[in-house]
Amino acid sequence: MAVTRILLWSFSFILALLCSSAQIQNSTTKLGSSITAGSDSSWKSPSGDFAFGFYHLVTNQYLVGIWFDKISEKTLVWSANRDDPAGKGSTIKLLLNGQLVLTHTNGTQLFICNHTSTKSASMQNDGNFVLRNSSSGIIWQSFDFPTDTILLGQTLVMGQKLHSNANGTVDYSTGQYQLEIQQLDGNILLSAFRFSGPAYWFSDTAGNGNVSLVFNKTTAFMYAIYVEKNSMAYNMTSEVPTPIEDYYHKATINDKGNFQQLAFLKRNGASKWNVVWEAIIKPCTVDNICGVYGFCTTPDDKIVNCTCLPGYSPLDPNTPSKGCYPNVVMDFCAPNSSALNFTIQTLNTADNPNHDFADLARIQSTDADKCKKEVMDDCFCVAAVFNSGNNVCYKKRMPLVNSRRSSPATNNMVVFIKVPVENHDLGPKDKKESPSSAVLLASFLSCSTFAVLFAAIAIYHHPLAQRYIRVQLQPPPKRKPVELNLKAYSFQDLREATNGFKNMLGQGAFGTVYSGVLTLEDEEVEVAVKKLEKVIERGEKEFLTEVQVIGLTHHRNLVRLLGYCNEQSHRLLVYELMKNGTLSNFLKHMELHPADESMDVEYTILTDWVLSCVRAANLEATVSHDSELLSDYKRFERMALVGVWCTCSNPTLRPSMKKVVQMLEGTVEVDVPPLIDAQMF
Repeated sequence: MAVTRILLWSFSFILALLCSSAQIQNSTTKLGSSITAGSDSSWKSPSGDFAFGFYHLVTNQYLVGIWFDKISEKTLVWSANRDDPAGKGSTIKLLLNGQLVLTHTNGTQLFICNHTSTKSASMQNDGNFVLRNSSSGIIWQSFDFPTDTILLGQTLVMGQKLHSNANGTVDYSTGQYQLEIQQLDGNILLSAFRFSGPAYWFSDTAGNGNVSLVFNKTTAFMYAIYVEKNSMAYNMTSEVPTPIEDYYHKATINDKGNFQQLAFLKRNGASKWNVVWEAIIKPCTVDNICGVYGFCTTPDDKIVNCTCLPGYSPLDPNTPSKGCYPNVVMDFCAPNSSALNFTIQTLNTADNPNHDFADLARIQSTDADKCKKEVMDDCFCVAAVFNSGNNVCYKKRMPLVNSRRSSPATNNMVVFIKVPVENHDLGPKDKKESPSSAVLLASFLSCSTFAVLFAAIAIYHHPLAQRYIRVQLQPPPKRKPVELNLKAYSFQDLREATNGFKNMLGQGAFGTVYSGVLTLEDEEVEVAVKKLEKVIERGEKEFLTEVQVIGLTHHRNLVRLLGYCNEQSHRLLVYELMKNGTLSNFLKHMELHPADESMDVEYTILTDWVLSCVRAANLEATVSHDSELLSDYKRFERMALVGVWCTCSNPTLRPSMKKVVQMLEGTVEVDVPPLIDAQMF
């Protein structure tokens, strides 16, 4: 009996191994295999839960991606080309040399994996797409290059990041929110990374060694661990639906800036993902959730409702989260400006927590009326927040970001906003004049007009005037009309010119610059292509107007604009290539003077050194060797502070060119930039 039982067990075990082997064999993708966009074919996992192939977008474009294939939503969890969708007819191919490549319909290629030792590929049951060598060892896997999601069994290590989608399931391109395990200290952060602000959520796991974020395959719990100690660093999930195998699981940073763990019931006709755990409980605490000059409210603490602050209108009524623009643009510090030009609007139970760098000043031991008066009297102040809990008035500067109403955090707060008055040039008494005054005014103007007309006729027919007129009527030499000579390129032209935007030259607040080669007048010319980011959306008319203005600007020290791209959502500028490198290379590096080598100097970056001197009230040290500058120190000090303002790490704090001119001219005061403390420590 025992022998029979052993034989049956052995037979079952061998049968299971054979079935497992057959499943792996069936899910293995061989060299030379390919998928065509629009064909509805894919490479599926043995269980059929996941599929790898072309994911169809609502725009009729395609992403090379991985998705849950058995649920109606077909939820996307990974993509290789989220910022550059492919068209119908594009192909994914596992080449005979082992490379995995996406080929667009125009022939341009994106190498997803460039290894040449690949022998096979497979879509695994855990959602990981892997490439293997001849020894079945993994040489590339999608788990190493996450986009916005991690799955059961996946681990994020220090330096890895997740980036949200731009707009839910409509736009899968890289959004504005980021989850990162910092390479320097292991702290897990959520931030609106395009705006250079501090994190709005963190795990506080910094400074204790190597940290990893684990999505446990057995328990479905998510937590951070200290790798060397193999100990818990931060526990996220406290409860999950069971049994684990009855649910699909994922963790995603969404387009609202929240990092959530979600579960989807496999059976019983489930139709949605349910939240198991989330980092953000109050959605309005997410930075820039409603854009610049937006106002965030959450009636049920779940759904974000974005409107505009008083005096502002939405940039895009269909997408309120893009932010707002002022109905009236006004310089409150203009010489002719007065209190009649604006009103103070009040928002009760509201806050504008722009962090310390947005505070113009803090007034201690005050009240609401005095705080409101501070806004009225200070032309540089556009708003203030009064906290009745500590009787402090926080004066704010432009632009206003993160304005919100979120109970109970804002219960003791009130916001005062300075709003320009529309059509303020006419007072009530000026709008309608009495009939008698109007008649007199009309009569006076008529008489004056006739008098001037008769005098002009008499002068015109005078002999001396006639000789002068004949000389002046000589036709002037013709002037050559101003020509911009800018070429409009297609997005595909610039993608080919930059070899798929591969060679990045630099990155700024408003876009990334790539090198490339274009043919201009039958000659190959090296160019720099700036791919503008969607920090603030601009319309087609506004973009073309700005291109024309830039095209008219010529200076020996400025690179020349050669062309542009204005196609669908793509906004790119084509410049001459800067042979000498970028301005930042000369600024944000410096060599200390040999005579200063003995000094206790920690800064080797010019801007850092200047910031340290400003903070120590010792700006003279930067020009101590230049007697000419020291003789005109006040003017140098003004120019240096303007330079510090213009190189602020937070782009929203940099002054407009109009304000820069005013500061240089001395028509407005130049304060010490607010980021001094934040940048130094």
